[in-house]
Amino acid sequence: MKQFSAAPRGRQRGYMLMLVLVALVAMMISGVALIRSMDTSQLVAGNLASRSSTMHSADLGIQQAVSFLQTNAITGALNNDAQANGYYAEAAVAAVAWTSASFWATCTSCTTLNDGANNQVSWVINRMCQQAGSPTAAGNYCSSLTTSSSSGNSQSPDAVNFTGAPVYFYRITVQVVDPRNSTTLTQAFVTL
Repeated sequence: MKQFSAAPRGRQRGYMLMLVLVALVAMMISGVALIRSMDTSQLVAGNLASRSSTMHSADLGIQQAVSFLQTNAITGALNNDAQANGYYAEAAVAAVAWTSASFWATCTSCTTLNDGANNQVSWVINRMCQQAGSPTAAGNYCSSLTTSSSSGNSQSPDAVNFTGAPVYFYRITVQVVDPRNSTTLTQAFVTL
């Protein structure tokens, strides 16, 4: 049997091993960076979806508050506070402590526990008047808008007088708390 003899090997220095190890470390770092980037993107997308959900829920709260105002506008009930409905006939009522259990215990109809997205929707309505009572009472100043019964919209001294019935402004403040416990506050002004 014939034996083949190989040429003697030169001394190995391990350059290739070092090069492969550096390449593996670089690949590992880029893989970790990619995973972190994907996690951050998912968090941002989740936050945007949550914000969109709370904004839609805030619209629901505004619609329910407007429905309360429209139902009670004719009866004169809007001249006095209705705390059980989250309604205050004056603008300068102290800010509501949204976390106050005593306020929410009395405000039975101004909280929606099921809006379809598991958000808690709460609202408060303030009539933009200096004090409760009739808006036309002496000393009661209300933010209002009066329309003209004849043509012209100018408010200059020589313009057409505004003779229509005034409509009053109401501020609706809506708080939405989502299942992730983040809070969105929205305000809307409406006239009736």
